[in-house]
Order: sequence, then C-alpha cells, then structure tokens
Amino acid sequence: LFNIDSKSDADSKVKKDAIVKVFMSVFNDWQGFCGAIPWLAEMERQLVKRGTFQEFQTAFAEVAGDTWFNFRANAYFDRDYIIAALVKTAGMSQESAIQWFDNAESNYSINIESFAKLVQDYCNQTQHRVVFMVDEMGQYIGESSDLMLNLQTLTEDLGTYLHGKAWVVVTSQEDIDGITKNRVKGKDFSKIIGRFATKISLSSSNTDEVIKRRVLEKNEVAQDTLKLIHAEKGASLRNLICLAGTAEMKSY
Repeated sequence: LFNIDSKSDADSKVKKDAIVKVFMSVFNDWQGFCGAIPWLAEMERQLVKRGTFQEFQTAFAEVAGDTWFNFRANAYFDRDYIIAALVKTAGMSQESAIQWFDNAESNYSINIESFAKLVQDYCNQTQHRVVFMVDEMGQYIGESSDLMLNLQTLTEDLGTYLHGKAWVVVTSQEDIDGITKNRVKGKDFSKIIGRFATKISLSSSNTDEVIKRRVLEKNEVAQDTLKLIHAEKGASLRNLICLAGTAEMKSY
C-alpha cells in the first residue's frame, strides 16, 4: 500500500517508464531489499539466490563497523567496504568486484516484462499472492498518455505472467466519467479501462465508518478500560461537544 507520488523521484513524471520504476522500488523495499537504490537491491537479490547474503552482511559489518542495513543507503560512500565484502563472500576477485561496482548503476535496467517475471518468481517460490494498492494514481498520471500506457502495459504483463496471482488496485479522486471527459482522450482511456474490470466507488459517506473502525476502535482490554473512564467522564465529554449555537458534533 503506497502513495505513488511520495515514492517517485522528483523528475520521474517526465519518464515513460516512471510507473514501473516506482513499482520496482516499492516491491524491493517490501522484500527487504534497498528500495532507494535499485541496482543495489539487485545485488542483494542475487546474493540471496546464491545463499550468501547473510555472509555478505557479516563480512560488511566486520570492515565497516556497522550493519549493512544502516549503511546501504550511502552505498556510494561505502564503495571500499562493499567491494571488500563481495570479494570475501561472492567469489569475486578484487578487480572484478571493483569493475562491477563502478558499472553497476549504468548497467542496471528494468522494464515491465522483467518486473513481472520477478513478481512471478516471488509468488511461485512463496506460494503468496501480491496486491499493489496505489493511492493517487489519477493525480499522478494527469494528462500523460505515456504514463497511462506504462500503467496499462504493467497491469497487462502482470496478468499475462501471473494469471491472477498479482492484482493492481489504484485510486483517483475524480470519478471515471470525469477523467474520460476532462483529461484523457477517450481512445487512450479505453485501452486501460479493460485492464481494471472491477470498479469500486468510494464516496465521502464512508468517512464516518473509516474513522470509527480505523481510529477509534480498540482491542477488548482498551474497550473495557474506556468504558470505566467513560462512566466517570462521559457527562463532561458530552458538555464539551454540545455547544450552543454551533453545529451538532457526532459522538461515538
């Protein structure tokens, strides 16, 4: 579950593959890999496949003096530590480890098909299902046909490779009719609408229920405690929210 705008780079909207990059970053982060630096996450993934990731973390901590997870966000500054740990645990020579690190970012690439295959591998290995719940997708795409196509192809490939094991749920503040008429050309929109066959209407009338269930409901112990407090303080609370000349405030 994530807000796509908060997870994307500042200049990502101008790139045609922006959406799949955000999905890849979130998927890496969710698996415990480095979401902020995709090529580093790929290194972690390969070490896990080889069964040497734990050894790499131990070797890195020995030379760096701190854990890998505390240092990895600053990978560019920790070049020597990473190279030393790779030489010790990944079966790489000093020269090959240096060459790999110096070229890792430029050699890394991600496309929709390879992302779908990564999700497929994960689901097959774990027997899990994955649901990507993306908030504010409508605002993020805006009038961009490129981003619309990127999302369309992403959902299509996830469907092709995973056969229903991966779902994509997106939200938009505008209703579908409003998007079709005001922002996106009908032909462009019709291409993607078939990929999202299930439509869920979330109106403002749901707000009370959301507040009550997510914010105010407590576990049994807390409920019993609150009942005792309410017996003492209930009258005072009612007086505080029942003010003359103001709108009635609902209690719960």
